[in-house]
Amino acid sequence: MSRETRPGTMIVVSDDSMYAARIEAALHELAGWRVHVCKPRQLRGLFEEHPEAIVTVVLADAEARRMLRAIRAWPRSPAVIALSDDPATFWTSASRALGLRAALPLRATAEELAGAVRAVHAGLFVLHPEALVPSRAGDTAVAAGAPLTSREREILELMADGANNRIIASRLAISRHTVKFHVASILAKLGAGSRTEAVALALRGGLLTV
Repeated sequence: MSRETRPGTMIVVSDDSMYAARIEAALHELAGWRVHVCKPRQLRGLFEEHPEAIVTVVLADAEARRMLRAIRAWPRSPAVIALSDDPATFWTSASRALGLRAALPLRATAEELAGAVRAVHAGLFVLHPEALVPSRAGDTAVAAGAPLTSREREILELMADGANNRIIASRLAISRHTVKFHVASILAKLGAGSRTEAVALALRGGLLTV
């Protein structure tokens, strides 16, 4: 049996056990794959046990990006499939250089996921149609807002890395009050209701890259 048709091993990284169980059932039923489910902190040890595995990441976007960067630093890194509510934010040259091989929406069907897994297993890249259509709402919000200052861009990049106000203040040698002021300004300019939404909008609008 060739590599392209032989069932392989998948590691699903997720904090949502129910969603991960659905992926496990779908891949086992449709593709006959062996599937292991783990939390982010367990991934490296599990991958060392199964070095041929493909990794499917089902995490909040900021955490998924951090994991991509961490995986790239391993002596041997896996091919990665990202499932996101906005796959367009992941399909960048930077993320592909970090090991991303496929970007699919969270609502992808079992058949779409199984097809993507088979393709990645065969050494191909997989781009779901939704990854070609950035959110118009996000683009509009970024375009409509006032431009970010250089300091706001610095803070936005740290926000994308998951840094809280205390960490941002320490790294930039400014007060937490000043950080809070800048974060509020960033959210207002991007039309975002939260830090997570601000990062997502900035990615869609080209203000950030993975």
